[in-house]
Amino acid sequence: MSMMSMLGKVAMGMVMAKVTKGMMGGGSSGGGIADMLGGLLGGNKNNTASASQGGGIGDLLSGLTGSKQGSTNDNGLGGLLSAALSGQEVATTTPTQEEQAKILLKAMINAAKSDGQIDQDEQAKIVKHIGEITPEELAFVKHEMSAPLDLEGVIENATGIEAEVYLSSLMTINLDSKEEALYLDKLAKGLNISKEDADAFHEKLGVPKLYS
Repeated sequence: MSMMSMLGKVAMGMVMAKVTKGMMGGGSSGGGIADMLGGLLGGNKNNTASASQGGGIGDLLSGLTGSKQGSTNDNGLGGLLSAALSGQEVATTTPTQEEQAKILLKAMINAAKSDGQIDQDEQAKIVKHIGEITPEELAFVKHEMSAPLDLEGVIENATGIEAEVYLSSLMTINLDSKEEALYLDKLAKGLNISKEDADAFHEKLGVPKLYS
């Protein structure tokens, strides 16, 4: 079971489920899906080549963390996450990247529970949008969706990938409730992400800012 491959499928499934919910509720989430995916994938949701080279997420993380082009964020997890989101198969990953992908998966699913449990209907919608996954992968996703909210666990395991964890969490939240805003505030503080950097993430994804 490749965590990096599953990360891309689950991320896309959760984003699409979020968009569907926003459109049905008359919210603004659906309106920004093209911009959101375009930003995450380097400006073109169909451009898998630029995604795999660290565009989108890689560039965003580079700017926010002050790292230079060619850093691990550009060509490492950030670039791999962009490629995974684009649907491009990631041929080779290291054990460290697989573990980081598992942490991001848990962070995304945890964030989706920040305004309450993911009920059976929501779980079904997410699984529907995930696409083809193995029974083992499905069992992992369902187990994580049914597990209790664990913000502290997310923070404790995010060492070295704090920005990626926050960005991945933000992708799965509609930010239309007080509970979600409080969750993101606690997450940002726990990850030592500044208010300015957090708002930069929100602006990039076209969602309401927390602090300005």
